[in-house]
Amino acid sequence: MFKLKNLLPKEVYKTVFDIDYNKLYEAGKRIILMDIDNTLVSYAESEPGEKLMALFKRIKEIGFEIIFISNNHKKRVETFVRAMGSRYIENALKPFKRGYRKALKLVKPFGKDAIVSIGDQLVTDILGSNRFGIDAYLVKPIAVRTEKWYTRLNRKIENYALRKIKKHYPEVYRKFGVWDE
Repeated sequence: MFKLKNLLPKEVYKTVFDIDYNKLYEAGKRIILMDIDNTLVSYAESEPGEKLMALFKRIKEIGFEIIFISNNHKKRVETFVRAMGSRYIENALKPFKRGYRKALKLVKPFGKDAIVSIGDQLVTDILGSNRFGIDAYLVKPIAVRTEKWYTRLNRKIENYALRKIKKHYPEVYRKFGVWDE
């Protein structure tokens, strides 16, 4: 199936607002691959609110390019991204490498070491990023009740994986404690 270590995020945060983007920039990161659904908005929302727009503006002012990468369909992703004019990849098929390869082509001459991904799912965002060789940051899902049936299935796999992570990688599992704060 897949190696448990490929499900380990580099860092875990409660929300995208808790990430120190200045620190990421200082570490040489220049590109952020950002998931949309349940990372930035619930499935019930279609556009970013003022708080998210302010965050995106701040991230861009630091010097980052944000590329939205989603497994969702084109209309959903376009509707979300429209207000920002950012580039995006829809139907990314995470955790497969297809969407990540497309992203890498968009950001030449930058390499994988300049990219960080942010998402809410271990079995799509984190696994895909790790398999592709880029740093993966995990945030707590916004509203699991709004998720589609296939994402709910992923959450069952994720819960099983979390039990394994707790047993084999307790130092990583402790990072999930930020979700309880």
